[in-house]
Amino acid sequence: MGIVGTLFLVVFAAAAILIITLVLLQDEQGEGFGGLFGGGGATPFGAVGVSVLVKATSVLGVLFMLSSLAVAIAYKSGDSDNVIGESRAVSEIEQDWFLEQPEQPEQP
Repeated sequence: MGIVGTLFLVVFAAAAILIITLVLLQDEQGEGFGGLFGGGGATPFGAVGVSVLVKATSVLGVLFMLSSLAVAIAYKSGDSDNVIGESRAVSEIEQDWFLEQPEQPEQP
């Protein structure tokens, strides 16, 4: 998974940098919370006049989410699926350090 994982990581980083750039380039429209729910400039048939920057940001947002999932899957180690079970197995094999008796210094 070395080359594929690296490719996903490069796409992930490029998408993140491009999203930051596009968000900084967008105009402040001052819609506030109304814009979150389609309040500004919307008609019953959808938003009017969506700029190219907004569309590109949406596409890059989807690409960012998909590439983050791809990076997580590519770099997932198949050896440690159950961290809690492995921890319990190790603790059963090894003696607990806090149960060991401290060494007594020799008395002259």
